[in-house]
This record gives sequence, structure tokens and C-alpha cells, in this order.
Amino acid sequence: MTHSGITPWGGWPAIVERQSADFNPSRGILRDVIVDAHVALGAEHYLQLDAAKLAVSMAEHNVSRAIARPLGGELVIYNMRGNDRLLDAGPNIHALITANPWYGQAARDEIKRCHDRGAVGLYLHPSRQGFMPTDPIAEPLIELAAALHWPVTFHTGTYIESDVLAVAELARRFAGMTFVCDSAGFTDMWFELPGLLADHPNLLLCASLIWTEAINKLASGGRADRIMFGSGQPRDSLAAALKRIDRLDLSPADRNAILGGNAMRVYRLHNEPIAAA
Repeated sequence: MTHSGITPWGGWPAIVERQSADFNPSRGILRDVIVDAHVALGAEHYLQLDAAKLAVSMAEHNVSRAIARPLGGELVIYNMRGNDRLLDAGPNIHALITANPWYGQAARDEIKRCHDRGAVGLYLHPSRQGFMPTDPIAEPLIELAAALHWPVTFHTGTYIESDVLAVAELARRFAGMTFVCDSAGFTDMWFELPGLLADHPNLLLCASLIWTEAINKLASGGRADRIMFGSGQPRDSLAAALKRIDRLDLSPADRNAILGGNAMRVYRLHNEPIAAA
């Protein structure tokens, strides 16, 4: 269905299908498409972002898609409410839902419910949700995500629980899954990433809140296919995050992979309708 003018989702442009030739899934290259692989919808103290404001920001910066996760109390306690916020956000905002592992069977039921509604993956925040990535309490959720062929994104970069080494251990144990380390440059854990990505082919970095030099080091080391662009909105701005990418000396193929192709591949979005520029 084509929508024109202002839509219920806050002003989306018309929805069109991209030519399938624009996407090369084996290389993660999608021409002229930007995917913001980390935004947070909701409110937490001074941090606030809703779907309408996100849609405006995306349109201003020619961002075609966003991968959104819950924020604040909806991340930790009120998971269903936060997940529904994502699932109802609009056709170009894809839900990276959460379920606190301490909810047990209820968490697994929530994952299944969101999968049926079209969510694209699982987001876990060990520091906020109170567990280590390798704790037994989280294992049933990881196993369920594997059965659903979902990637699992972990907040990383906050000591002690959100350690990139613990996520790498999961990548070793669940070699058939895709794991994403998000925000790992918020502290100094980014130093660990080149070695971890070299040793774990199923591990990626979402470069939200990441120092430019960290992105450059990975890309120049031949790991551009393992990096996804992310703004970290509302903690950071989309404009600032894009400028960090602009400062890098990337080949066109690496730039396209980082800005959109890798996220399209990881979240299996290449058969979905996409917003016109």
C-alpha cells in the first residue's frame, strides 16, 4: 500500500520497493540506503524520543530505516508496554524488542508474541536488567532467539555486567547465531573489539556512542562488514553520528556496508518495503 502526504506514523514519505539488484546479501552492500541500527524509543529522565520525532529526524538526514529498542522503565520492568511502542511505531521503524530474563516463562512468551508481530531481534541490557550475559538465567532467551533465527544485541561497555568478553563467549558457544555488541565505546572496551571480531565471525559491532578512531581501526583492519552504523538517539544526535562516519576514509563499498547493508543483512530487511528518499 502506498501512503502519500502526512501519515499516522508522523510524516513518512511514500513507501516504495527498492530494486533487488541494489542488495548483495553476501557482501552486505545496499546502495543509497542508511539504516540507524540503534535508537531508543520512550522516556528516561531527560532522554525522550517518540516515533514522530524520530521520523522527522530520519527524513532530515535521508535515513531509510531505524532499529529501535525500549528505554527506561520499559526496558527493565514494563517490557510489553515498551515493545508495543516499538511495534506500533511505523513501517520503517523495526522493533528490537526486549524481555527481562528474570521474568522467566513470561519473558519467553513475550518474545514469541513480538516475533509474531514482526519484531526483528532481541535486545538485552545486562547492567540495567541485572544479569551477566553468560548467566544461566539468560540462556533460555538466547536459545529461543536461536530457534527464531534472531540476532541478539547486547548493551556493552558498562562494567561489570555488560562486558564485551562475556558476549564473545556467547558467540563462541552459539556459533550459529549473530550477536551484536552495542555502545562498546562508551567506556574503553572498544580496545577489545578487533581481537574479538577476528576470533568470532558471528560477532558484530553497532557503532553507536563509539569514538571515531575505534570505528576506523576496525574498518581499516578489514572488518567493515562487521560494523553497523547507529546514532544512539536520544542520548546522541543523528547528525553528529553521521558526521563521525563522514570523517572516516572509507571505500564506497565499506561506507555502504556500514551505513546500511550490514544492518539490512543482520536484521533480514532486504525483502521489506523501504522509505523513499
